[in-house]
Amino acid sequence: MDPVAGFTFGVGLMTLGVMIHYVKSRVASGSIERNSTMGIRTKATMSSDRAWQAGHASATPMLTATFLTAYAMGAVSSALGLAFTLGDVRNAAVIIVPSAGLVAVLALLTAAAIKANSAARAAGHPGG
Repeated sequence: MDPVAGFTFGVGLMTLGVMIHYVKSRVASGSIERNSTMGIRTKATMSSDRAWQAGHASATPMLTATFLTAYAMGAVSSALGLAFTLGDVRNAAVIIVPSAGLVAVLALLTAAAIKANSAARAAGHPGG
């Protein structure tokens, strides 16, 4: 495996973490309201402003774990890629580690969306 690919993949993971962090922070502060381009957009979260806020508030801890995971796995992947490049070593870890990081980030994003959807549905019901 080409070590430069691992470094590049790591930078991509960190960039993904920055984007998730930015959107999470903006939605949590209320500066991004219900819209069709940013945030967790499910039928339930888009149904009302109340559902949007409830869904995102519920998903905030999971989104924090998501961007922290992206940062950590990106940093480890970049460090491995750089170390293996400088050492002129080829090792499967340079692709396995960032791939595992991407799978973890996608799993956490999916869990956050499920949690947000559930909270938005509850907020949409008069008794919820």
